Amino acid sequence: SRLEEKPFDEMEMSYIKQGEEALQKSLSILGDQDGWKTETVVGNGDKVLSKVLPDVGKVFRLEVVVDQPLDTVYGELVENMEQMGDWNPSIQEVKILQKIGKDTVITHEKAAATPGNIVGPRDFVSVRCSKRRGSTCVLAGMATKYGAMPEQEGFIRAENGPTCMILRPLAGSPSQTQLTWLLSIDLKGWLPKTIINQVLSQTQVDFANRLREHLARTVAAGC
Repeated sequence: SRLEEKPFDEMEMSYIKQGEEALQKSLSILGDQDGWKTETVVGNGDKVLSKVLPDVGKVFRLEVVVDQPLDTVYGELVENMEQMGDWNPSIQEVKILQKIGKDTVITHEKAAATPGNIVGPRDFVSVRCSKRRGSTCVLAGMATKYGAMPEQEGFIRAENGPTCMILRPLAGSPSQTQLTWLLSIDLKGWLPKTIINQVLSQTQVDFANRLREHLARTVAAGC
């Protein structure tokens, strides 16, 4: 089928390569079990761990179980990516700027200011890559440069990556999904590390709750 598609140009190939690099790097960070410290454990079992890496800085890892099958969660996070701002108040907007092949997209994301404006509005331009291997889905991304999306007024251009979400059916319970989210962000600007750490781990916990609520509403509405 590849022969019928037009070949990728050099720029597109470089984005595909960046997406795959983000994927490999994220998986190797998550694959190393040593040195993770617990940041937060919620009553429902959700937990956030963190670790400091010499070349990346501090990374956060969310481990949760979502009471929906993998395809439902995947559809929301990948196919309905641009609707994320509708149910996640920490995101103003996600826009797909370019699709490259079936696995790679360039996105522009506007993040809302945090409550109390501790962290002001940020935006991100990222290359994202999604792969399905058997019953496992990996969604990875990292900051990239995209000429058609220069820095925006009113936003500090932050950088993320390598970052990824891994979705797997929960062992013994295929109607539930195990979600692992590796988050690594440079928020830029002048922010004390303690505030950044607090904001990022809270962002992950909030995301899990909002995703659950949104999926429960969507499924109920579809019944």
